[in-house]
Amino acid sequence: MTFVRMLFSPIVLISLAIVFVVSIVLTLFPLIGTLGFEFSALSAVLLSLLSVIISASLMNSEQSRKNSQKGFLEPIGSIFFINILLLLTAFIVGLLSSLIKEDCYMKEGSLFFLLIPTITVFFSTSVGLLFGYFFGRKGIFIGFITILIIALYALWKLYHGVSIFVYNPIFGFFPGPLYDEAIPITLTLIISRVTVLFWGILLLLALRIAIGFRNNLIRIWDVLLLVILVIAIITTHLNESKIGISYTRDYITQNILSDFIETENFVIYYAPGTPEAKDIELIAMDHEWRYKQLKEALDLDSTQKIKSYIYPDIKTRKMLTGAGETTIANPIHNEIHLIYDSFPHPVLKHELVHVMAGEFGNNVLKLSPKIGLLEGIAVAVDWREQRFTPHEWSKVMVEMGIAPQIEDIVGFGFWYASSEVGYTLMGSFSRYLIDSYGIEKFKSAYKTGSFSIYGKNLGELSQEWQEFIKTVETPPETKAIAEARFSRPSIFQATCPRKVAELKNQGYESFENDNYYEARNNFSDALAYNNSDPNLINWLAHSHYYEGNFDRALEIANSSTPGSKIDKDLLKNLEGNAVWQMGNAEEALQIFKNLLNEQLPDSTKRELEIKIETISENSQVEDNIRQFFGTRDKVLQLTYLQNAIMSDPLYAPSYYLKGRLLFNKGEYEKAIPELIHAYLLELPSDRLTNENLRILGISLFAKGNYDQSIAVFEQLVQNEENEAARQYATDFIERAKWIKEQKKSN
Repeated sequence: MTFVRMLFSPIVLISLAIVFVVSIVLTLFPLIGTLGFEFSALSAVLLSLLSVIISASLMNSEQSRKNSQKGFLEPIGSIFFINILLLLTAFIVGLLSSLIKEDCYMKEGSLFFLLIPTITVFFSTSVGLLFGYFFGRKGIFIGFITILIIALYALWKLYHGVSIFVYNPIFGFFPGPLYDEAIPITLTLIISRVTVLFWGILLLLALRIAIGFRNNLIRIWDVLLLVILVIAIITTHLNESKIGISYTRDYITQNILSDFIETENFVIYYAPGTPEAKDIELIAMDHEWRYKQLKEALDLDSTQKIKSYIYPDIKTRKMLTGAGETTIANPIHNEIHLIYDSFPHPVLKHELVHVMAGEFGNNVLKLSPKIGLLEGIAVAVDWREQRFTPHEWSKVMVEMGIAPQIEDIVGFGFWYASSEVGYTLMGSFSRYLIDSYGIEKFKSAYKTGSFSIYGKNLGELSQEWQEFIKTVETPPETKAIAEARFSRPSIFQATCPRKVAELKNQGYESFENDNYYEARNNFSDALAYNNSDPNLINWLAHSHYYEGNFDRALEIANSSTPGSKIDKDLLKNLEGNAVWQMGNAEEALQIFKNLLNEQLPDSTKRELEIKIETISENSQVEDNIRQFFGTRDKVLQLTYLQNAIMSDPLYAPSYYLKGRLLFNKGEYEKAIPELIHAYLLELPSDRLTNENLRILGISLFAKGNYDQSIAVFEQLVQNEENEAARQYATDFIERAKWIKEQKKSN
């Protein structure tokens, strides 16, 4: 069969049409509709199936030409060329879509296309040729099933493995959680794809040797290359954990998290020599307390121990599990994967809900078929806001008109909303169902995804919830803060999300390492692709500020920038800081006073109160407090605060700032006397006093002073007007009483 006859054969023409139509359809969707990772991965699956069918079919058509090795090998080049045309069709459609949409990811997208679909087509073509040769027409079916099995094997690995990423010969790799937006091209990906390329070459060599054997013409170099490829592939497979392609639980617990503590309900793995190792008893108590709460709230009677993996940092967890910024739970294997950088852990309870809810999830995945209920129950039972509850947030979102319908986000539509919006609304809705109808009915709905247990449809239940949240009282500042909190678009709605996320991560890392020059370059580059992100603008301004470029920080703060009123006021606060550092204390004071009357987060208002008090009332410590706010260097900050205390031993904010700094470092014993001093000397506002009491109570608890911790939190309950803050304090009182009883019984 000539090349022209092959090209215009029905199987090829139909395949070209399928690739063209499917590629066009992909361009209609957000995120996957331009040349990038998602387009490449989906294209690879389609192209692998079509190319194996074409290869096996055309190879079978050549079975009559068996006169010589040369004659038999001639059509192989034509078959490869035809499959390359399929590949180019998808690439050109994706590239044109990127050009039309002015996408920023074309360079990286082209590299992904080269690494994933291109190598996949080479591999699947080799599979088709081999099976077409050996099995004739049956080779078409066998090749198709082989490619399908290889692709689906990834699901088995995800189900049984510890990681939520997977490398695969067909679609390249699955990177992990949707909320980790950056997907860089790594050395691990390149090695994985080169290994697939080796497999394709190996299959072609096997075909060449088989044909040579039939014609009594076997070349020694073919056999030698075959042996070399087999050795390379086996070596890669044996070193998958070292390369980063795949990890096992045994590898993690033997090489990374090699120490553990076992409690009544947990086995907790951690890395020796880390801050977590020093506080492991405290961490274990945190786990057990949350377990007790959830066992009662969910009405469970479980005896199976939960495995908790405590990673030393985000980078390590990302490498081993695929989850960096996203904390994950695995109810299938009864395990959670945490980074424990503060006590109490802010999302421990949330993640434990996911695992423990597995007892009433579906039988296979231990989850709910409704994504909204999966996350909703975790938020509903955790209910851990320090300022506003999900009910309060939800009411404001509905009033502002930014809340999607519950019916739209209870299923897979949950991922199309931003994470903040989806989690909060479904948490509020789930809490309403639990409080109104009981946990047992909710557990039934969670398992099946059906709301029939309530005797009402989802629309009716959603309407009931909306009527309920209308009755929820919200403080006046809730709306302003909600505007800033819930304005971030989802990854499907964001501008150039993958590229911007990668640059953001590089900027965050540089900023954290005090490399402000590199950080501002990263944030500037990100803003070139998405100039409407107020967080990027804020990070850029702060990078200039901490680098000492106060004029540039002022220029950014004073520019007409997008964002909410709070975003603009936060930049105004930075403007005040820059003016203060430049020696204009009176101008800075006026800025800070004006901002104190605006609707801002409590943390910002506490900072403003200290700066106003310092400039207005205490010139003895002003220079040191000013320098404290001008650096992120913890050693320098401690030095400035100690100098401030020496300048005026009766100035309460100096002790508060020092105590908070030590608290944030986990040095609770050193923090306690500083926080007590701050309390006794009287801080300038109730807001500061209450926060001082909160972190003092936590520090006392962490060091085992439970009675004193209870007394502090009881004082906080009396002082606080905010319901969420009172709930937080009450939780600690109950926690301290529980641990006292536990220690008595032991």
